[in-house]
Amino acid sequence: MSENRSVAFWCELAAADAEVTTEFHVNLWHFSAKNRRDFVEIGVMPRNPSALSVIRIFVPFPLGHKDIKDLGPEFLSTGLAQGIFNETLSSTSKPNGKSVELKVGVETYCHVHLFSVENDLIDRDELQVLEKDGGTLISITAQALGALGRQCVGEAECGYFRLRLLPPIQDIRPFVTAIKPKDRAWTSGFEEIEYIDCRLNEARTLPTSIEALADAAKHGLAHVSRIVFLAVVPVTSSITSSHSEWHKSRLLETEIWKDYVPEGLENGMVVYHWRKKFERNGQNGLQGFSAFVKLQTRKTSPMVIAIYVSVALALGVVGSLTGSVVQWWISGAGSSLTGN
Repeated sequence: MSENRSVAFWCELAAADAEVTTEFHVNLWHFSAKNRRDFVEIGVMPRNPSALSVIRIFVPFPLGHKDIKDLGPEFLSTGLAQGIFNETLSSTSKPNGKSVELKVGVETYCHVHLFSVENDLIDRDELQVLEKDGGTLISITAQALGALGRQCVGEAECGYFRLRLLPPIQDIRPFVTAIKPKDRAWTSGFEEIEYIDCRLNEARTLPTSIEALADAAKHGLAHVSRIVFLAVVPVTSSITSSHSEWHKSRLLETEIWKDYVPEGLENGMVVYHWRKKFERNGQNGLQGFSAFVKLQTRKTSPMVIAIYVSVALALGVVGSLTGSVVQWWISGAGSSLTGN
């Protein structure tokens, strides 16, 4: 993975006098299975999406078009929609098949975009993918924004895009680093330390070309009102420290989420939720924060136990041999002293 660990996202205005606020949601799914890939989901919720020209998302690892999945159709399930937004919602597919409308009672909560599909991939006229600076620049185009904008009633309603990004096989933990104790061979189990380091719009760790691209937006950027970061981790992992106290946490319901996750949901997954709000300050740059989370997990396995038993047996054999040699040497030395 690139040394740059920052995810970047921004919305470019279609006109200088456009008024748009937006939220960004970043979910990191982290699994305990050694060969199972973590993945990232990014949601963008602009109010009045037709007033935007493009939405940009940069991630610091390479992706192909096939590695990006539209999660819009998942919102047809009322249970999943409620689980994702943690709101009492109802979901309805719009007759034109371009969006899913979510409602709280009789009030519209948002319209979820359904990307057009071409050859089992998201239509490139609606989503563009470009390799850039060791990472990937994803652009939700004006065509997709216009299609979603037509579902909304002017500036009063929000649109929503949600994408799942699967990192390459060789980089199955793009934002997680594991530190194994050096004495793990001496125990039947050990405490593994992992830390999540996912920086959101942090200029210090962004490629300069990405910063320049955001700064070059012709009519400026939409105001980011809030960023929400969620980490989904095994229940066996304890959070020992984080960049700030989480807003809330909950256990994921297996029945609701088991078919949502590729390869199925592991038993016992917990979601931790952080959020940061931004006030309008007259600036028109990237707004973000760093998400740092330290996890501690008790690890063991048949292999770890086998190594531990082997080491214990080897130490026992060495101790026994050493005792026999010492006893023989003492016995021999005693015989020499007595002249026998």
